[in-house]
Amino acid sequence: MPLAILYYLGAGALLIGGPATGLLLLGRGRQEAAAHALAREQTLIARLLRTETDLAQVREQARAAGVDPDLVEQGYRDLRDNHVTLDQILDWLQSFRRT
Repeated sequence: MPLAILYYLGAGALLIGGPATGLLLLGRGRQEAAAHALAREQTLIARLLRTETDLAQVREQARAAGVDPDLVEQGYRDLRDNHVTLDQILDWLQSFRRT
């Protein structure tokens, strides 16, 4: 009979320990996913800040050249968001050269 009790205790430990281990691993997985999301978010924020810094420099150069900086910024955003392609810009510039 004492051996049966050990089997029952072992089975109970496995039944309780299995879900507990699963919950522990689930929590650890959530922590890893949160850390990965945070790192990705930090990379995107750093890229955005670099882009905005470069855009500020482009606006300053446009202002120094006597061009409307808002128009230059809008052109940059159109190009970035694929509203216009480089080929369209080249065609447009070549049409000015012909006239």
